[in-house]
Amino acid sequence: MDSNLRNRELWVAFKKGDSEALGQLASAHYRTLYNYATKFTKDRELIKDCIQDLFLHLWDQRANLQSSPFVTIYLLKSLKYNLLKKLNQEKKWILDDIDADYAPVENSNVESSIIDLELFNENEQKVKSILSSLPKRQQEVIFLKFYETLSIEEIAEIMEMNKQSVSNLLQRAIQNLKQHWLVGVGLFFYLYLWI
Repeated sequence: MDSNLRNRELWVAFKKGDSEALGQLASAHYRTLYNYATKFTKDRELIKDCIQDLFLHLWDQRANLQSSPFVTIYLLKSLKYNLLKKLNQEKKWILDDIDADYAPVENSNVESSIIDLELFNENEQKVKSILSSLPKRQQEVIFLKFYETLSIEEIAEIMEMNKQSVSNLLQRAIQNLKQHWLVGVGLFFYLYLWI
């Protein structure tokens, strides 16, 4: 079943008072929400609290919510709003500075596995370093486009920008990444597959 359709079905059930449906939505979106929140803060406890608060708030307000939004976009936007509000309250983030972490593994014999792991770790550090050198907004657009594979329209809605601005921001981010790729084209493919 299409995940958007499944999300909508769960949303409708949750709005009717099905707490299990809300639990399934939370479970299905937790990793995406958590990873997205790390673009704004590294405070794991704060992220977990904000995600929990989000779903508690949804449950309390279920009667007043939209009947069938694009659930993933709705959740990401709501989390971002709540997280930024909390960070601003706690003075952990300067809002005008709104402008990164991931991983995989595999192989057969022990020796080549160790070599592959060392190479992976080395490349992973290079990629993380390159990504973390980008401004926050560029990190966010790269995450949403390549990690979450969202469309420009969906990213525009989440980031509250128009589509052209998102395209421009994505192009600038890609240009900045290219400038840092002193290790060659191989890193581009590594990054593309890794994300």
